[in-house]
Amino acid sequence: MSAAGARDIAAMALRNLSRHKAKTAITAVAVAVSVSLYIFMDGWLLGMNLDSRRNIVSYEIGAAKVQAAAYFEKKDELPMHESFAGWKPLAESLERAGYAVAPRFVFSGTLYSRSGSAPLVIDAVDVGLEGRVLRYPSSLEAGRFPAPGRLELAIGSMAAEKLRVGIPSRPTPEELEELAGAARDAEEEAFVRGLYGPAPEDEAAAALEARKLALKPGASEAELARLWEILSASGRMDVRISTVIDQKAEDGSGRILHVNQLIDASVVGVINSPNPKTNGNVAFMPLDSLQDEAGLMLGGKVTELLVRRSGASDAELPGRDESAAAVREALGPALPPGLEVHGWLDYVDDYIAASRGDQVSTRIMILMLFVLSFIGIANTMLMAILERTKETGMLRALGMTDGQVVAAYMIEAACIGAMGSLAGIAIGCLINVPMVAHGLDYSAMAEQIGGDYGYRITALFRSAWNPPVIVLSGIVATALSAAAALLPSLRALRMPVTESLRFE
Repeated sequence: MSAAGARDIAAMALRNLSRHKAKTAITAVAVAVSVSLYIFMDGWLLGMNLDSRRNIVSYEIGAAKVQAAAYFEKKDELPMHESFAGWKPLAESLERAGYAVAPRFVFSGTLYSRSGSAPLVIDAVDVGLEGRVLRYPSSLEAGRFPAPGRLELAIGSMAAEKLRVGIPSRPTPEELEELAGAARDAEEEAFVRGLYGPAPEDEAAAALEARKLALKPGASEAELARLWEILSASGRMDVRISTVIDQKAEDGSGRILHVNQLIDASVVGVINSPNPKTNGNVAFMPLDSLQDEAGLMLGGKVTELLVRRSGASDAELPGRDESAAAVREALGPALPPGLEVHGWLDYVDDYIAASRGDQVSTRIMILMLFVLSFIGIANTMLMAILERTKETGMLRALGMTDGQVVAAYMIEAACIGAMGSLAGIAIGCLINVPMVAHGLDYSAMAEQIGGDYGYRITALFRSAWNPPVIVLSGIVATALSAAAALLPSLRALRMPVTESLRFE
């Protein structure tokens, strides 16, 4: 086909668009809806995944962990007897290679407060090193982080609410009376009452019980610190940890000895970070406070070393230099037999399952929208071709080949797809602008489902820009629109030219 012939066919296809304006517009709108929804959902899922991954690395795990191989195999059971000693030379080797290292001893127990109890996972951490790897120590809603050598805890905000420790942000009137009763004199009582008032009439308050009060928004750090001190003096922050110490028998038999242990401690801070895992049934306490008989009789052992590249940006995900292989290489012969290095993705099966499930369901939904759109295009082209049966026969009689007829109709359908795609890209990007900048606040829903739904996002779901997908969605929609005209065109060409000319 010559260039002039191709131009003529394209011009004829464009003229045909104006002959069926209503059908063309309706079909283009269907394509635009599909493309815009695809761009929106893809950007939303991408944003949720990026934020989740950043929060996992920065607030929960780091880039990699060093653990005993036997511990990793049963990591969900928290087998404290598979801990290891002699971690300091490993940490020194990694620090010389440019990594930050934080030791931990993880165990489970039941935390009893004056008002309730809750099962918790407790991370015993090196207070001085933990903040070099993870960022949650600075995400304090109230109070402070535990001090070295003291039997103190910082607990997640959801656990604090269950146990009724810390400073309640939305107490009932009865709870406020209890708080005021902790005051030691009339002046303190007036101070406590003055920090609370009616809950604001907004969407967040509407989602809560109507009878709840609210901590006044303008409360200063000094006022909150004083309120904490008043409540702590009343015994509200005193807790007891009930746990079982699991140790291997020293006779080499491999027997596991179980020792029941009670640890009296006090809550000194409440964690509320962007990662819901650190806000749930989790507590943090100093590692050095659990070394002797008053603690867990650790004898210098830890269950894991958290590793992150020194100075790594929280906005960046771990690269090749923070992979498990890179950490193993940095350790070299210093890594003793029985210990292994695993990357952060090896510890987040719940997040991976949630992410994959959402991606599959979203892709199926968008695929159905695309199928409906392109069925509409095929139907539009079929009706257009049937209405032009006589015209098609005349064009074939004048020497137009079957290939040229098919090309004309496919160009017409591609133009409809292109118009819909451009409109869909524009709409999808316009929707994405506020989603990237501000996101959607799902805090009320997150509170109702307990805050842990696989993704590591507490409340704000933001989208992200994905330029390759935006461009590719327009190209694919246009190509599929053109392909949708193929079968109707071939069906029309099966009719002999003489019958086409007599068609009414």
